Amino acid sequence: MASSITLPFIAAAIPSALPTNAEIEDSRDVLSAYGNRTVVRVGRHFVVKYGQGVDIIEGENMLFVQSRTTITIPEVYALYTEPSTKKNYIVMENVDGDTLASRWPSLTRQQKEVIVAKLRCFYEELRQIPSPGYFGSLGERHLLDEIFWTCEEAPSINGPFKSEDALNEAMALKYIHDGRPTYKADFYRQSLSYVFRGHQPTYTHADCQRKNIIICKVAPGNRDLNTDHHLEDEYKVTIVDWEKAGWYPSYWEYSLALYALRWDDDWGLFILKMLSPYHSEAPWLQMLRLELWS
Repeated sequence: MASSITLPFIAAAIPSALPTNAEIEDSRDVLSAYGNRTVVRVGRHFVVKYGQGVDIIEGENMLFVQSRTTITIPEVYALYTEPSTKKNYIVMENVDGDTLASRWPSLTRQQKEVIVAKLRCFYEELRQIPSPGYFGSLGERHLLDEIFWTCEEAPSINGPFKSEDALNEAMALKYIHDGRPTYKADFYRQSLSYVFRGHQPTYTHADCQRKNIIICKVAPGNRDLNTDHHLEDEYKVTIVDWEKAGWYPSYWEYSLALYALRWDDDWGLFILKMLSPYHSEAPWLQMLRLELWS
């Protein structure tokens, strides 16, 4: 199915005139650049993610989550494609603050607890979004996690999937597609059918890492007086980078958060406070992913 959003999309409320393509590409305030994707800050109001490797569905995911939850995410101001270059553009709000990754070492235990409690509420809200009855992205499109990616179109690997069995088979097929031995794929087929079963399609951010969380200390006049923690520990918490989001099995968020750990600090202990754990499923998904990308 196609997108439900008509492109170009322009938000009804914009803080100032949208930047031109020239202004975007001339920006020297580069936040990240990888492959055919670049993220830049343009002026006071805008952050723009653009390039041929950018998928407009990230902006669609943000609009979708914003319409169905109270999760704090950047406002989406524009989504469009430049036909002459085939570059996609996502123009969004410039969110004040720092990544949780950069601030984590300097936070107190109390501050960490407060931030993680907010994140737990956010992820619980995601899990409450009704299932559409398939494993896939918005509009019954394929999943965007790398484990379902192929150069050529391959629906049996890319999805969407009507059942968890079909999704499990896709991971075994990906293993073979990437040149791994078929006998080991058969081992995964047999084993995963016992471990990965009974999980409902659950809306998932699919990249729960501190680099994708922005925190900003709340000004005194904006603090929530109903909280039971010290006011100096109050933070605005924003989740960014929604490009891989979609309906995955319910164990996916926790398992990938664990997979991304470096275990060089206490963040892993706070993941247990933030996400419902899936102790049986996480090691199997980690083993499979490590084989594919090691």
